[in-house]
Amino acid sequence: MRVSILFIFLLLTGCASSDVSRNAASEVDNVYSSASGVKNGADPIGAYQNANQAIKGGIIGGAAGAVAGSMSSGIGTMPGAIGGAVFGAAVGAYIDQHTSWQDRLENAGGQVIILGDQVKIIIPSSLLFHSMTSTLNASAYQTLDLVAQYLRSMTKVSIKIAAFTNATGPASINKVLSQEQADSVARTLWHSGVNARLMTAIGYGGAHLVRRNSLEWNEGENYRVEITTEKL
Repeated sequence: MRVSILFIFLLLTGCASSDVSRNAASEVDNVYSSASGVKNGADPIGAYQNANQAIKGGIIGGAAGAVAGSMSSGIGTMPGAIGGAVFGAAVGAYIDQHTSWQDRLENAGGQVIILGDQVKIIIPSSLLFHSMTSTLNASAYQTLDLVAQYLRSMTKVSIKIAAFTNATGPASINKVLSQEQADSVARTLWHSGVNARLMTAIGYGGAHLVRRNSLEWNEGENYRVEITTEKL
C-alpha cells in the first residue's frame, strides 16, 4: 500500500514540472481565492457547487494528497497536499476543456431543458442570490458566465429572463423582489457580453408555483430564475 502511494506521489512530483501542471497550479490559487470568499461571508457549499472542475479537483486532490502524504514517511502531509492539489487541478482543468457549458451548468446545480427551438435554463435562486434579496452572491458570476457563453453564441433569438418566488407573504413584495432579481441577472449577462436588445426581464412573484409553498429559501423549486431562448 505504501509503495503504491509513494509511486503515485513521485508521479505527481514529476508532473509538477510539466506545462499542464504549471497551468493547473494557477487554479490552486483560485482555490485560495474561493476560500477567502468563504471567510468573508460567502456560502461555502454554494461556492463549491459553482466552482469549475479545476478548482474542485484542487480541493479534493489537496485533501486526498494530504492524507496519503501523512501515511508515507517519504512524502509528508504538506508535500502530499501540494502534489495532490496540483494534480487534481490539472485533471479538473482538462475536464473543463472537454465538457460543454450545459454539462458544467448542470454540475453547478442548474437545469437545461431543450424543446425544439426553445431552450430553458432553470437556476435555483439560492445559487445566485443572498437569501431573500436581489444581491448576487460571490459564486453566482461563474454560473451566469456559463449561461453567457451559450447566449453569446446565439444571435437570432429572444431571451426571456423570469424570476419567481413563493406565494407566501404580500404578493406586491414578492413581485418587486422577483423583478429586481430578473433585472440583476439581465445586467450581469449584459456585462458578460450578451446583447441587451435580445433580453427581457420579468418578475412573476409567487405566480406559477412549481410545488407547494415551502418556507425555506433554499428548499423546494419555487424560488428560481428561468432563462428561456427561442429562435426569432
